[in-house]
Amino acid sequence: MVEKIIVGKGWKDLKKYGPRGTAYIGKHIVGKGEESHLTNPIHMDVTRPHVVLVCGKRGTGKSYTAGVVAEEIYRLPKDIRKNICVLMIDTMGIYWSMKLPNERDADLLKEWGVKPEGIKTNLFVPKGYFDEYKKAGITVDFPFTVSVSELTSEDWAITFGFSMIDEYGILIEQVMERLEEREGNYSIEDIIGEIEKDERSGKKVKEALINRFLAAKEWGIFEKKGTKTEDLLKSGTISILDVSHYMRVSESWSIRAMVVGLLSRKIFKERLAARKVEEYGKVTGQARKTIPMIWIMIDEAHQFIPEKGSTAASGPLLTLVKEGREPGISMLMITQQPNKLRGDALSQADLIISHRLTSKADIEALRSIMQTYMLEDIQDYLNELPKTKGSAIVLDDNLERIYEIQVRPRFSWHAGGSPIILKERSLLEGMET
Repeated sequence: MVEKIIVGKGWKDLKKYGPRGTAYIGKHIVGKGEESHLTNPIHMDVTRPHVVLVCGKRGTGKSYTAGVVAEEIYRLPKDIRKNICVLMIDTMGIYWSMKLPNERDADLLKEWGVKPEGIKTNLFVPKGYFDEYKKAGITVDFPFTVSVSELTSEDWAITFGFSMIDEYGILIEQVMERLEEREGNYSIEDIIGEIEKDERSGKKVKEALINRFLAAKEWGIFEKKGTKTEDLLKSGTISILDVSHYMRVSESWSIRAMVVGLLSRKIFKERLAARKVEEYGKVTGQARKTIPMIWIMIDEAHQFIPEKGSTAASGPLLTLVKEGREPGISMLMITQQPNKLRGDALSQADLIISHRLTSKADIEALRSIMQTYMLEDIQDYLNELPKTKGSAIVLDDNLERIYEIQVRPRFSWHAGGSPIILKERSLLEGMET
């Protein structure tokens, strides 16, 4: 039997648990060029908290790789899977198709010892676009909403492009403080009404803010009562939050960042509380149900945690990256531009899966965090990869190893990739029983 290569798992855990709780992500590439071939299966630890960076230029398989990791968490034995959940922040609208089997690659999957299979996911879409998805024939599970009163004045100021110390930011803060004291739970209509009543601000400032809050109302996501965090983070489930519709909106990344920032704050707070309950249960033997450990997978991560400037998500996400391991939060960040990702987020990654990169700036970004155990320059490793889609290098900071791998094919359908004018086999062909 071919020995498994396990990455991301420390020596003590390897000795104690072996390959349990690992994800089969691909096979080891041995040799160079035409002489290269696939050998040992490579498994990645998913039971301990990790910060994983998945990078590569456009079309090399970054989002596909994240889907493979999600599939593998779905395939964990029930006694392990019940302690974990996945939240995928889908900025491109490509993960809804995981519910469907990858019949297109049935022959390839057979070579890898895998069968086509759709997986059960919970697809959340903003409430304002819920019916649009249904009309398109896509199975959506739940509408997603954000409670207005849970957002901070800074969230709104950053989203609207204001400073907290200019007249617009000051008015937002004053209005929200008054509503918080008087109402507790309020709506966008309440904010607009409070702005209209303000007597200290000029007409121009008030009209500018009212117009922006009216626009925010049209985003179809803000309500008095928001989606509960525990609905997104149920034990053993994969939840997909599709925010791709905001690509049409001029403030698209600001809206997404606001949502991601709020979720990140809530998840960190609730997992901190859950960790205390779990530790208390170990001591007393009185176990109580909490939200499970979490894998957050976020596409286009450099848009949320940029190297220059900040978004409404920057601070909360950096907290998860730097401090999330203790409460049991794993982060998988996907980017095609690692040089655009905040340096202190890059440096926290203990596992890096890098597909092909050609930009000098992106290679320099990875080189800046390369470790002493790398015998060659990172560009040499990347240049030696086969030209096949899905080939990558894995840097394991836990075991201080580096491997060339071919990521395995997905057994659920992948809706990403570039379109083609030639007729392709229908997604639903062969699915009738």
